[in-house]
Amino acid sequence: MRTVGSILRETREAKFYTLDEIEKATKIRKELLAALEADDYSKLPPTTFVQGFIKNYSRFLGLDSQKLLAIYRREFSERRHQPYVMNAFSKPPSVSRLKLTPGRLLGGVVALVILAFFAYLWIQYRGFASAPELKISSPADQLTIDNPTLQIAGETEQEAKVTVNGQEIPVNVDGQFKEEITLSSPVNKIEISAVSKFGQKSQVERTVYLKR
Repeated sequence: MRTVGSILRETREAKFYTLDEIEKATKIRKELLAALEADDYSKLPPTTFVQGFIKNYSRFLGLDSQKLLAIYRREFSERRHQPYVMNAFSKPPSVSRLKLTPGRLLGGVVALVILAFFAYLWIQYRGFASAPELKISSPADQLTIDNPTLQIAGETEQEAKVTVNGQEIPVNVDGQFKEEITLSSPVNKIEISAVSKFGQKSQVERTVYLKR
């Protein structure tokens, strides 16, 4: 069905008018005339002004303005009352791609059990292959004291054995240890070692100076 815009454009072209000439004759800006011929009402002012444009333009071209206005009103009404489409048809419900079934649930549980098993093996391997962590809080390295009694304190992993210069000292259940030793020389090299139950060893050395 022909529209208002197509009728105006075809008539103008048949009479060899340009938009510039129509603009001068009707006092309607050329960009508005182009939008009207293209039926692009989004670029045009409110409907009252559009009807005035159609009336002036059609009269200049020698067309029946009332017939064109009737076509325009029909087009305008159709644009305002688009057929209603239910959302259920315009937007079909999305189908979930992931469906939980007993088989998938069992497979997920088995995968989690296997993952936990390998994590346990990894932790055990780390404990077997790595030396125990050893932190010494006392004494500080390069410490100078004037009292021959020196306190050794620190922390290591549970079940590790701690020695100070080859002598084993007690370690509590949290891996903490504290022991006093007596210094006998001005320069004292102190070796603190922690040995895991798998035989892996960590060692820290401290040098302590004794004033005489």
